[in-house]
Formats: sequence, structure tokens, C-alpha cells
Amino acid sequence: MWILLIEDEARLAGAVQRGLEEEGYRVDLAADAEAGERLALANAYDAFVVDWRLPRGDGKTLVERVRAAGKDQPVLMLTALADVEHRVAGLDAGADDYLPKPFAFEELVARLRALLRRPPLSDVERTVSVGPLTIDAERRRATMDGPGGEAVLTLRPKEYALLEVLLRSAGDALSRTVLAERVWGDALYVTDNALDVTVSGLRQRLADAEGASRAARAPRVETIRGVGYRLAPAEGRAEPAP
Repeated sequence: MWILLIEDEARLAGAVQRGLEEEGYRVDLAADAEAGERLALANAYDAFVVDWRLPRGDGKTLVERVRAAGKDQPVLMLTALADVEHRVAGLDAGADDYLPKPFAFEELVARLRALLRRPPLSDVERTVSVGPLTIDAERRRATMDGPGGEAVLTLRPKEYALLEVLLRSAGDALSRTVLAERVWGDALYVTDNALDVTVSGLRQRLADAEGASRAARAPRVETIRGVGYRLAPAEGRAEPAP
């Protein structure tokens, strides 16, 4: 496995690099955000380990740019910022997991192994459609087809993740806890407001794409009172609750 470690604390970076190499990983090291982004976009790494605070940028912005460029490898974010808002912001930027500093090297390796166990998508899993709405999970791309042509949904990372979860369970009501765990990775650190804002943003993106494509019978994100949300196929759907 080939890992990119982006960390500016020289002693920590050196120790983590040596430890990972002893575990059998190949490790490249970058000491600032610009160098890290350049390496991340130029090479086919298996995973990224990214510090939040970096010279010449920051880890959150770096992850956003890497995701926007189509890189979907697992990202483990390191942060000395212990508050919940920063943890959620890191996950919302596209990170898959985070590890607060200081940390035990054994935990870093365990979290990295867990992320790398994610199986590759099969052809069946890669593309999922409900009516005119389709996602390409490999490219993290969502489109709406209609008489007006194909409209690409411009989604933030967590809006895309939420759409994929709802689309793969279309018609089923998913609880707020389940959605928080699947989209953010840990329900304990996700507020109701964070989920509601993400749902609201996703609904707007769907409405924009429906209008641009003039798609008929497009699915909607419905509120299921007392439970959570579901993506309702056009047939027999109810209007979303306010």
C-alpha cells in the first residue's frame, strides 16, 4: 500500500513514516499543503494521512481540492483541534476519519487499516439510478436526465454522500442516526442542524437539476416525521414536510 503523509512537524512525520514503513507500507512525505496537493494529484496513492494545520494552506482545504479533482482514496485527518465543530468540518470537507493529537501510533495504524479494507466498487455498485437521477460512485458524480439534456448536480462532499446513501436505499426511511453514521462516520459528533442543513442543500441541488433538465417524475427527499428522511421515487410520493 502506498501512503501520502502530509505533516509539517518533522519529528512526528519522521516517526510516523518509519513506523508505517516497518508495517510494510510505502510512504511519501510532504511538509506543506502545496507540496501535499501536488503529490496527491500526481500519483495513485492508496490513502492520504493529512494534518489539519499546515504551512502554505490547511488540511481541510487540501482535502476539498483533492476530492474536487476526483480523488476518492480514503483520507485520515490528524488534528490537534479537539472541538466538535472542527471534527465535523474535516469530515464535511471529504475526510473519511480523523485522529486527534496526541495519538498512539497503534491507533493510527488500526484506523488506516480499517479505511483500506473498503472494498472496490463493482460495476453494479458503481452506477445507481432512480428515475432520471443517476450517480456514478467512482467519479462521485450525480446527474439528472430530461428533455432539456443532462444536468450535473453541483454537490458539496457531504451532500453527495447523503445523496448516495439515500439513493442506495431509495424508498426506505433512514433514521437521523443512521444517516449521520453513514455520511459523517460518527453520529456522536453530528448535530441535528448539520444534517438538516445538508438535507436542505441537497434538496435545492435536486430542484435546480430538475429545472435545468426539465426531468419528469424526479425523486424527492422526504421528511419522515419522528424518524428521518428517505428518497422517494416519483411513483406515489408525498410532498416533503417543511
